[in-house]
Amino acid sequence: MRREPFRPPLFALLLLLSLVLDCLAPHAAAEAPTPTFEDQIRPLLKARCFNCHGDSDTPEGSLDVRLVRLMTAGGDSGPAIVPGKREESPLYVRIRDHEMPPEGAPGFTPAQVELIGKWIDAGAGTRRPEPAEVSASLITEEDRAFWSFQPLRRVTPPAVPGETRIEGPIDRFIVDSLQRAGLPPAPQADPRTLLRRLSFVLTGLPPSTEEIDAFRADPSREAYVRQVDRLLASPHFGERWARVWLDLVRYVDQVPAYGTSAVHAWRYRDWVIRAFNEDRPYDEFVRLQLAADRIPETDPQDLAALGLLGLSPAYWKELKLAPDVIKVTVADEWDERIDMVSRTFLGLSVACARCHHHKFDPITIEDYYAFAGIMANTQIVDRPLMPRERAEIVLKAKAEVAALEAKIAALKKESPPEEAAALRDQIAALRTARPDLDAPMAHMVEDASLEVAPEGDDATQLIVRRGEMRDLPVFRRGNPSDPGSIVSRRFLTVLCADGGKPFADGSGRRDLADALFRDSQALTARVLVNRLWAQVFGQGLVRTTSDFGQQGERPTHPELLDFLAARLIAENWSVKRLLREMVLSATFQQASRGSAASLERDPAAQLLSRMPRRKLDVELWRDGLLAATGRLSDRLYGPADDVDTPANVRRTLYSKVVREDLHVMLRLFDFPEASAHNPCREPTTTPLQQLYVLNGPLLKQLSTAFGTELASRDGVPTRERIDVCYKTLLQRAPTDSEVARGIAFLEASAEPAVRQRAWQDYVHVLLSLNEFMFLD
Repeated sequence: MRREPFRPPLFALLLLLSLVLDCLAPHAAAEAPTPTFEDQIRPLLKARCFNCHGDSDTPEGSLDVRLVRLMTAGGDSGPAIVPGKREESPLYVRIRDHEMPPEGAPGFTPAQVELIGKWIDAGAGTRRPEPAEVSASLITEEDRAFWSFQPLRRVTPPAVPGETRIEGPIDRFIVDSLQRAGLPPAPQADPRTLLRRLSFVLTGLPPSTEEIDAFRADPSREAYVRQVDRLLASPHFGERWARVWLDLVRYVDQVPAYGTSAVHAWRYRDWVIRAFNEDRPYDEFVRLQLAADRIPETDPQDLAALGLLGLSPAYWKELKLAPDVIKVTVADEWDERIDMVSRTFLGLSVACARCHHHKFDPITIEDYYAFAGIMANTQIVDRPLMPRERAEIVLKAKAEVAALEAKIAALKKESPPEEAAALRDQIAALRTARPDLDAPMAHMVEDASLEVAPEGDDATQLIVRRGEMRDLPVFRRGNPSDPGSIVSRRFLTVLCADGGKPFADGSGRRDLADALFRDSQALTARVLVNRLWAQVFGQGLVRTTSDFGQQGERPTHPELLDFLAARLIAENWSVKRLLREMVLSATFQQASRGSAASLERDPAAQLLSRMPRRKLDVELWRDGLLAATGRLSDRLYGPADDVDTPANVRRTLYSKVVREDLHVMLRLFDFPEASAHNPCREPTTTPLQQLYVLNGPLLKQLSTAFGTELASRDGVPTRERIDVCYKTLLQRAPTDSEVARGIAFLEASAEPAVRQRAWQDYVHVLLSLNEFMFLD
């Protein structure tokens, strides 16, 4: 007998459904926990309200919103909040009705307004008892718990099931995240694409045709490793990575006439190149740039590293103006140096705390003036690359020579010849006594304080006191003429377990360098790892490479970032070792073309389901054009040349960078202005760039020379010359359609002059292809 399937009665189904809903209700509530002041509300008020209602000496309306009990007590108009009753809380009502913040200031989103309302309705709770003193709330436990301020975690690369290609620990992290997203990695790139990518990333230059052919013949892992090691050992490695660094520290070869001289700037640039080629540990690399003059037994050649601050922007100071005006200009110079140092090494915008506590990050105005004190006691000087005592003697002799030369120049035509001859004899005697008078000079810094003092009723004088250090007061609202309490030079409070001990070594530059690798070692390592990763993979694990604070993006792979940061420290801060591990990964060797699923679920390639395609920086593009046409000079180091000089066939790294007057070709192709820290290039594609490619002198010069040489090979068939053209310029063979189009264009006329012009135009077209400007 056939049995009917069991059908439960309707009431049983309803009962079961009600039980399920009861079980789900607590989970729904758990997804939206009750807001607390510290976690959700304080960050909103800090960014928008603290400036007027808390951080100032006299809060507006006597209302301080930095603590809940102060809001409950209220100000001149009574309580700001009534716990449990949002509609009776003036703070909520005025925010909801857009009465606060005042017009022009960043407001609250509807979601944020509702969050504040829910918090008040829930009783305006806090996570813990509030401090007795408001100052104790400036940096909270939540501030210190922010991800980038945490010690490095001990991370084990995840085990990855399946047969996915794994070359090292990096791949385990990447493949693990891809598998969780349901994506496979892309297949390995072809040998030409891979070697071209590797060569540009490590040296900034394309591989030669012979190198491509050799790698095509043997694309084994062992052969790839040999290519990696060859490029890491190339002197061009230092040139490529020096340019990355010089963007961060706003390197310049020439400054406006009112600024300090930059005639010796290239010695700093060359020092950076050598440091990368020698793989100097990053901690030593940084210490020398900040405080080489304060480190005993420093090699005199390493004093050139002080160009980091020695090439800082200097602003015009019209000393006929009153001291209050000049004080602002001097403070602006300190501010730029604070911004460059803090964003370069820490990924934090300390300069945002100049006028008030940082609106988003736990950086107080006192932290800012602790840093400003370091810069205020650091003055730019030009010195010979030799020990200080010897340098002082040379500088004195130089001054004497300059004075004698000035006397000669001031002599009138009717002056007796013997007078000029006597002066020249004195100069010759000085040069004989001081054979090192023409020793190499560099832009450096020294410990000295600067006083902006009145001179008469309205004018100003600048008094430099070498060796005399002073701490700065807080400038209220950033105004140097409204000083507050004195702040000792020290490190950032949030990064110090002991609150930050005062710096005692001179200006504090050496103490600052030590603190970067002691108090903020984890953050310093994360920032560097992320910068290197961004250059290798096209975007950082943290996409905001110079903002590791609240306004910055969070890491896409936080465990990988910590793993590599710990590896960097363990391997003595070696940049080359870390880069080697990155480029040996299967992740780096992926093709740039992903599957349909990859494009849909990972559109920006942040999960690295494929290698991002990217546009070459202008230096790499220009250098690649020169290298492909056989024109690039291998000469390293030395003074800069104008980028558009026809005879300049050196790498673009050696082209002159002029502050506030950047060459139009560099500006056109997204080269950054050399007046401030630049965290990354922002690539653009514009009609003006294409017009330059078609009509600019660079491609015309290269195509004319190479096209004329090809046209002169009368006995060589056009097909063979086209092959030579493609293999030389693009390191690949032409397709059949490319050959057919080329022959039709090049053989359209038998006239020799026309044919020569045709070859020049043909080369010009090939040099204009995206294959030259983009990296797969």
